[in-house]
Amino acid sequence: MTARAIAASAIAVLGAVLGVARPAAAHPLDLGYLRLTADGDAITAVLDLHVNAAARLIGAPPGGALADAAGALADATLRGAPILTPAGPCRWTAVAATSHDTTASLTVGAACPAPVHTLAWSLPFVADARVSPTFQVLVKARLAGDDRVAIADRIRPRIELGATPALGLTAFVWTGIEHIGAAPSQWHDATGWKLPDGLDHILFLLALMLAGGGLARILGIVSGFTLGHSITLALSALHLVRPPARLIEPLIALTIALVAAQAFAGRGGHRWRVAACFGLIHGFGFATALHQLELPTRQLVPALVGYNLGVELGQVAIVLVAAPLLLTLQRHRRFHPIVRGLAAAICAAGVYWLFQRL
Repeated sequence: MTARAIAASAIAVLGAVLGVARPAAAHPLDLGYLRLTADGDAITAVLDLHVNAAARLIGAPPGGALADAAGALADATLRGAPILTPAGPCRWTAVAATSHDTTASLTVGAACPAPVHTLAWSLPFVADARVSPTFQVLVKARLAGDDRVAIADRIRPRIELGATPALGLTAFVWTGIEHIGAAPSQWHDATGWKLPDGLDHILFLLALMLAGGGLARILGIVSGFTLGHSITLALSALHLVRPPARLIEPLIALTIALVAAQAFAGRGGHRWRVAACFGLIHGFGFATALHQLELPTRQLVPALVGYNLGVELGQVAIVLVAAPLLLTLQRHRRFHPIVRGLAAAICAAGVYWLFQRL
């Protein structure tokens, strides 16, 4: 098979991959925010979701009137399992739903047998097939006057909130690894192998590698991504810069297209700077999510540090897996059409995601 035929095959394979994958599951659909407040024996739970994720959970068309479906949305989410306390399960009371632009807010009340100081709660909807496989719920609870933070996802659908904070640095490190598509659970589920929802992150790294350079240089470029996250960490922790969330996702897609176009043109300059900007944007994306929980600085800083570390570890793993093949393609001139074909396909994906997210 000639190099051109191999290139055409590679482009066709990547095109098929991008065609069957969801459009990098625009990340706002991957996150929910749950705020719990205990006042004596009463609990108020407020869940914020993207309106499209809420519509999927109740089988409604996007843009429907969610206020009229508060009961159905509550049954599909928060009322899927009872809140458990040492004195027994709580009883559901009032429910209401509203929507604001792209956010649906569900408020559910519960009456418990005794004042609540600790609780356990399973959230089955985080593993519902109608939401993204990477769907996560960021939880902030105020129990007995103290704040608690937790994360629920399809691997950890149960939250347990007690006398000590439920979430540590390790959990946010794993969240960062999952977000970039480097966790094994991103590639395999009960139905078999699948493409990760962090596909846009992976394609960005591949585009950086396609522009050339040895393994040491590539890992150095990846460190620029970490620097971007570190800057975001400081700005976010000090509440100095908080760009609108609706700008972040299109900018991510634009960066993918630009880096891939650079690789297609055979230009490898300034990749470290581009990676740093990409890291800055992604860091703002997750910082914006955490700011929705209104965490105090002492909790926000460890969360962002852990997330950034997880992203860095995930990037290194992806680079080490992909580097042998890509470096081989770059060393042999007859395979250069494959490199350019892959870069063109990634660029096209970035442009598609850009318009899809606007």
